[in-house]
Order: sequence, then C-alpha cells, then structure tokens
Amino acid sequence: MSATHIAIDETELDADGVVALLTHAVGTEDRDRLDVALLPYRTGSAALAVARSSWQSVGVIGYSAAPERTTLLHLATHPHCRQHGIGTALIHWVHARHPSIPLTAETDADAVHFYEKTGFTSTSLGEKYPGVERFLVRRPPAGYSPH
Repeated sequence: MSATHIAIDETELDADGVVALLTHAVGTEDRDRLDVALLPYRTGSAALAVARSSWQSVGVIGYSAAPERTTLLHLATHPHCRQHGIGTALIHWVHARHPSIPLTAETDADAVHFYEKTGFTSTSLGEKYPGVERFLVRRPPAGYSPH
C-alpha cells in the first residue's frame, strides 16, 4: 500500500476505526489518558482527518487550527501500514488547508526524525517528563522563504 492508494477526508471521532487509530498515538494502557486526549475532538475544539484505503481506515491526524498556527495534536498510522507515506500525506493534507500559517507539534525522540524529513525543524524542550525528552517541531507556511 502507498499513499497514492488512499483517500483523506475530514471525519468524526465516532467514525469506523478512528478511536482505534488514535490509541496508537496516545496509548491504550491508561483509559483516563485516552479520554483526556479525545476531549478536544468531542468538544469541537480540534478536527480530525482520516486516511482510508479501500478496505479500512489506515491513518488519522488530529489538529487545532488558530489564526497564528495549526497545531498537530495526534498522528497515527495503522502498524501494518507504516513506512508507506500515509503520515506524510496526512500532514500535507492539513497544510494544504491552512497554507498561510505554520504547522507545529510536540513529539518525542522516536518521531522527531520523521517530522524533520517532512519539512519541520525541531527544538528540544528537554525532559518534560522524567527520562523523556520532548521536541517542538515547526513547519513554516507554504511558500515561506527565510531569505
């Protein structure tokens, strides 16, 4: 499977497979943590988009758009569909809807290189949690040139 064989559309939290995909970003070991993570989507303060193949939902992205930046809250791809450009396609989809403002996200050391390969710059936030370094990643508006 590749990103060329998927369709990306806005979705609702209760759509087929969306919560299951979000658990890959949030974790399933703590139901309270999952409930807190889903709150912005339940209240309408954040939006969701899902990538679907012909047979299932294969990726999801959650984001909050504000006038000064779009913040990516969650990004997850089905484990059997990783390394096929789906996460990158989801980021491009969000950026295409908000091209004149930067995208930002907070991530961990495991994912920071993915974001850097997708056009983001990263800044270490240090250990926000014991033993866990976090990073702020930022992708400039479309067409931005620092010169």
